[in-house]
Amino acid sequence: MIYSELVKSKDDLDIPVFLNGRTMHSKYDPLKEASSFGNELNQDSKFTVIVGLGGGYHIDHFADKYPDNFIVAVENSDEDIAFLSKIECVKKISVYENVKIIAAKDIFETILKNYLPQFYGGINILFNRAWHDANPEASKKITDDINAALKMCSRDYSVQCHFGLIWQKNILKNLKVLSELRGKKIFIDARKTAAVIAAGPSLDKTIDVLKKNRDSYYIIATDTAYSVIESNGMTCDAVVSIDGQNISHKHFIGRNNSETVFVFDLQANGSAVNYVKNFTDNIIFTKSGHPFCEYASLNGVTEGKFLCLESGAGTVTIAAADFALKCGFSKIEVFGADFSYLFNKPYAKGTYLDCLYRMKEDKKTNAEKKFTDLIYRTPVRKIKSELMQIKNDVLDSYRETFVEWIKNHGLKFDYTNLVYSICSENKKNDCPFTFENPAFDYEKFLRVLGVNSAEIIEKLSGQESKTVTAAQIALNPDNLTVALLPLTAYLRANDKKLTFISGIKLALSKILEYT
Repeated sequence: MIYSELVKSKDDLDIPVFLNGRTMHSKYDPLKEASSFGNELNQDSKFTVIVGLGGGYHIDHFADKYPDNFIVAVENSDEDIAFLSKIECVKKISVYENVKIIAAKDIFETILKNYLPQFYGGINILFNRAWHDANPEASKKITDDINAALKMCSRDYSVQCHFGLIWQKNILKNLKVLSELRGKKIFIDARKTAAVIAAGPSLDKTIDVLKKNRDSYYIIATDTAYSVIESNGMTCDAVVSIDGQNISHKHFIGRNNSETVFVFDLQANGSAVNYVKNFTDNIIFTKSGHPFCEYASLNGVTEGKFLCLESGAGTVTIAAADFALKCGFSKIEVFGADFSYLFNKPYAKGTYLDCLYRMKEDKKTNAEKKFTDLIYRTPVRKIKSELMQIKNDVLDSYRETFVEWIKNHGLKFDYTNLVYSICSENKKNDCPFTFENPAFDYEKFLRVLGVNSAEIIEKLSGQESKTVTAAQIALNPDNLTVALLPLTAYLRANDKKLTFISGIKLALSKILEYT
């Protein structure tokens, strides 16, 4: 704890005292002091982090002055919050709808879960000066955590602006296919070692291990590596695809093994799904973090539930490894997960790019030139080693997320001979894993979607010039407004004149086209 006691101000209000003997607020008139707090606020931003809860007087004044702001009040620890909860003003603000009181350790997750750039605009970060001066190290750590969270939010928002429309179309198309897959049970032999296959250049060196030990592996290929495995004379037991872009369709063209299990995220490319369903019903649909998937799950699933896969920073390698883990494999080996360009190559031999680039070769530009351009399209750094390794910041972040996924699940791993070996010391699976997609009523879902869309459009009519508060856009998974935030981000990115409200109304109108 950072507080030692409470003392009374001249006007009989409780004032917390720091361990160094200094008070958090004025001993004479804390309310007058609080009235000047937040004068430097950027009023275009509706999300404010206030560091230093103290007696809460400055936060109460701020909440009254800026009622359209969502406020995160940060205190040093849960123990400090419990201590300060004796103060009447803290009790008062703790029930405000637009105030969330948290400990400093929770600031990163709180921003990720609550800060929506498309709704709140920017973010304000305000420190109580006395709190900052008394806790300089904690203040720096909080600032670093906030910046890290905002960096992730910014990256997520940029991706939404780019892929929001593609995702929305794919989810609706794939839900239709899901509704047709009723009662199909899929068996996965989790007693073997799961071989998760990425398409990094090291796969050229390690693929012989797979060939020699094929019977002991259950091969789970990423979509990019699918063609590499098949072209080497092996059949994939499962293929995982999460990318919604149309280029993903090319991974599947010309391949029609009906025994392979195809694992598609609901956001995955609809054309790829439609191609696969023509020759097999061994399809598993999984749900990731898109809010519309959650909305669909709550309003269309009549029996069962989706398999939820983690994909870290959006990498199919992590999704494939997570699929193996969710299926109960106690040992997982990951091939071709280089998170760098080895041997001056971006991919293993046999990916769709080999065919694509060689088809378009001419005297001026050959396939090798195109692969080289692919490597150097962003700033890189070379690592001096026999692997001729080239790295960049994006690939570094993918590896960090991969290792974080391993550690978060309490798994052990080592990296030897270009292969990650992951195992659980306390887990051994002696039986196959059986999976069945949830039963999904597509017609019922479209009816609910149409009714909800019409209700929200009517509710938002005439709101264009008014302030919309966080309470009106309730952050819960069955709220259609929240479910359409990625699509709204896309629409606003392509039409700068759209406000949040007009963007939501346009997104709802587009949804009505499907119903």
